[in-house]
Amino acid sequence: MAARNFRRKRRGENAASPPTDNPPLASSSGSLLKTAVCCLAFAACAFFGVKTAAAANVETEPYYFYAPNYKTELNSLAENYVVNPAETGFEGTAQALAPDTAPDLGPTQAVYFGPNQSATFQVTVAEPGGYNITLDYYVPDEFLFNLTLAAAVNGEYQFYESRSLDMPVRWEDISQDYKVDAYGNDMYPRPRRIYTWETRALNSQLYLLKTPFVFILKEGVNTITIENNEIPFLLGNVTLSGKQDLITAREYIESQAGKSLAGGLPVVIEGEHYSAKSQSFIIPAKSSDQHAYPYTPGHNRINSLREVAWADSGNFVEYTFSVDEDALYYIVMKYTAKVQKNKPNFKNIYLDGRPIFDEAMNYIIRYSPKYRNEVINADGENIPVYLTKGEHTLRLESTGDLLYDTRETLIGVIGEINELAIQIKYITGNKADKNREWEIETYIPNIREDLLRFADIMETEYNVLAALSRTSGGNVADNLLVARDTLIEFSGDLDKLVNNMDRFTQGSNSVTEYISLVLPVMLYQNMAIDKIYITGDLNSVPEPTLGFFAGLWEEVRKFAATFTAVPDQAGLVTDDKLNIWVGKNMMQVELMRDTFTRFTEETGMEVNLSSMADEQKLLLAVSAGTAPDMVIGASNYRPFDFALRGAIYDLRRFPDFPLILEDYNPEMFVPFIINDSCYAVPETINFIMTYYRKDILNALGLPVPRTWDDVIAILPELSRFGMSVNTPIANAGGIKHFGTTMPFIQQFDGKIYSEDGSRVEFGDPNTVAAFKLMTDLYTRYSLPESISSFYNSFKRGVTPIGMSGLDTYYLIRYATPELSGQWGMAPSIGVESGGEVRNYQAAVASCSMIMAGTKRPEDAWEALKWWMEDETQTAFGNDLQLRFGSDYVYNTANMKAFARVKSMPEDVKALVLEQLANTREIPRNPAYFQVERALANSWNAVVFQGVTPRTALDDAIILSNREITKKLKEFGYMDERGALLKPFEMGSSAKVESWKAGGGE
Repeated sequence: MAARNFRRKRRGENAASPPTDNPPLASSSGSLLKTAVCCLAFAACAFFGVKTAAAANVETEPYYFYAPNYKTELNSLAENYVVNPAETGFEGTAQALAPDTAPDLGPTQAVYFGPNQSATFQVTVAEPGGYNITLDYYVPDEFLFNLTLAAAVNGEYQFYESRSLDMPVRWEDISQDYKVDAYGNDMYPRPRRIYTWETRALNSQLYLLKTPFVFILKEGVNTITIENNEIPFLLGNVTLSGKQDLITAREYIESQAGKSLAGGLPVVIEGEHYSAKSQSFIIPAKSSDQHAYPYTPGHNRINSLREVAWADSGNFVEYTFSVDEDALYYIVMKYTAKVQKNKPNFKNIYLDGRPIFDEAMNYIIRYSPKYRNEVINADGENIPVYLTKGEHTLRLESTGDLLYDTRETLIGVIGEINELAIQIKYITGNKADKNREWEIETYIPNIREDLLRFADIMETEYNVLAALSRTSGGNVADNLLVARDTLIEFSGDLDKLVNNMDRFTQGSNSVTEYISLVLPVMLYQNMAIDKIYITGDLNSVPEPTLGFFAGLWEEVRKFAATFTAVPDQAGLVTDDKLNIWVGKNMMQVELMRDTFTRFTEETGMEVNLSSMADEQKLLLAVSAGTAPDMVIGASNYRPFDFALRGAIYDLRRFPDFPLILEDYNPEMFVPFIINDSCYAVPETINFIMTYYRKDILNALGLPVPRTWDDVIAILPELSRFGMSVNTPIANAGGIKHFGTTMPFIQQFDGKIYSEDGSRVEFGDPNTVAAFKLMTDLYTRYSLPESISSFYNSFKRGVTPIGMSGLDTYYLIRYATPELSGQWGMAPSIGVESGGEVRNYQAAVASCSMIMAGTKRPEDAWEALKWWMEDETQTAFGNDLQLRFGSDYVYNTANMKAFARVKSMPEDVKALVLEQLANTREIPRNPAYFQVERALANSWNAVVFQGVTPRTALDDAIILSNREITKKLKEFGYMDERGALLKPFEMGSSAKVESWKAGGGE
């Protein structure tokens, strides 16, 4: 009942509204002053409520969970309605194709949709009511992401999700005869599109509902509009269908009465040998686990379907197999599901394109830390399926259908709690006073009932999850009980609630945090498959794991293999190959090895790539004379340190060096410049963007800040609700590195070093003005000095605006489903000058360099150029996500390649490119580490000790200049008396531009 009442409220049927009548006088005082305060507080609540409602109207249609469609039954139809828009006619920007133009794999005619094109066609139905809509579609090209569409009925989106409908295609592995690398380990296969017509009902991409989205049609003529996003496709038939009942397991058994079980040996399907998959990044797993097959001690073999690769709802794998006789067969899966303790996983099981029986939908796969055999069953009774002689297809598909109501309800509760918290803060001014009786119930009359209602929902939904998992504890759902207990505690003492808002919505142990911990893991359907057996005799199925003594023997064999195995890490250097050390994770290194095979084919040059987990080993290798020829993926500060000591090669010695500059922002080379030499090429970049909560800013009526003046203007309103703004300085810890402090100076056009590099210029007026703002934000305007995790505070609404980098973007996008549609991005905050905003930020994250000790500098230069050219970078970035998924992002520094890599939506990429155009890198000086520390110490002195900005900078000037003098003497730029022998020229984009134009060497 609690959940039902909650949903009614979310749909607005009985939602509580801010009070408009005069409240009763507070019991503790009847003074006129207190009456005035009460009236003002209620006026504030009413005003706030109006703004919240306005914000809610930004999305004009409800989510499916709250729309009438979800409650509408499907019609019971004798026949489906089938329409081919190319034949019946349509209006819009899409184009009809002649029969001989469309692929001959499906409909005789089709409609071609280019990017952002649409088609509106008519369909006449005899009965009004609910219908599923199924599309036949064909995607003619290979793209990184799935096709996404929008569907409107009679000119309207009936629910919010109909604006973005995911339409997957199928993929396969190019080969399942796996390559072996130089270390004897299997290599992951490359994916390849299967080009065929697909048929799919419009459904939730997040949940894959058992009953797909229901669209409500009126009697007679209706219009259906299909709108395309970015990926071109062809549309064939459109089918409107009604309710279709599935046969139950009991009915299925009865229908197969009299048929016999198959004899002979079982058909064995290896879990990694799928014939098709729904996503390119669904890949097999490799390990040295003796309980999986194939297995070799000391080497990693591809031997199962990777557990997390197909965990998202809607992802599936298909297996093709053949049987020798018409008979009944059991389907047995040898699997493990161990990622989340005591959490069940849900799969839909199809045979030859249809569910086997009703119980095979939302089939529960139990938690199992070890391999076990699961026989397809219903209520504990093993169910054999009837197969005719010949080929068949088994599809296993992840689904979150059973979790839909629970998850949507919990997301709704988080929204209501956040709204309630903002109202409380508005009334109290975000003050905590344990000696005060707040009487908050006077201002929010239903607050106690709401808290108890939320607690009731927590318990109800916990019971739902416990029933599904058949366990009453020991999993992530237990967090709901903690949230319930806190809500009950607060309902009994409302003053405690007001004085402990961090336990309600803000803190790491708050109610909303405990609920949020449940949400991300609910839909992950993790399941690794080693084998599938198709058999009529369950006794013929082997045990899933080795016995104790056999397992012990294999452990001994694996231990013995460690003495002869060649470790896959930095340290392997051979004379017959070009040796490259790579500072990336093993999946990226493995893909690079595959990528560099093309380089070998083109040049005939053999390349040895090995992983470099620790850059300190590079320093030791240089000292020992065992350094590689080239390094890829080094930190952006390494080349300068190595170049000062003559350990890396000057790339300007190559005549064609200016050609490589064309694909980059010139600023990106600044960190690698010493005088008139350049020692590295930027490889990857980070980007600092502004992230903001749309829901909170809309509720408060605040704009997205573009400048620091804008930030200062909105801080008072944010502070009233206990909110603030994040800057990278707050995330940097004790030492504020240059990436957090220098952008302020550069935005003010301040100076860092003198032209000859012999001293710092922190006394420059613009630099002083920048430093004053950098500290005033924390001393005068009370920005938080330290935010350990901007992502967490952003998620909880404590810091609804802030600047942060690439990691935050992907965390919010993929790990915070409760904020879907409620957040946005903008370029960094900066300083307005001449009508433009100077929002300079550094960008370079890693680089590639050639070591000075190489005997093959020309070969290394050819490899570096090939690796960094835009075609290679684009292919590698796309391949990385095709093989391993959206979590594996490669942000190349090559701007031509970055514009083509499909690692993010085009609208987001446009914002990032806008910010990258304002890249301003930090020039290096031999004493940069001391200058960096001195500037950070000055900031600390002002913010924490109350020192004046000018005094703090004077101290930084003294310390920095002392270290600069010491370092310039060390490297031969000054004599012992401190006289400058030659200038140390700072790197600049102007110098890079001169190289491009043919200046210098």
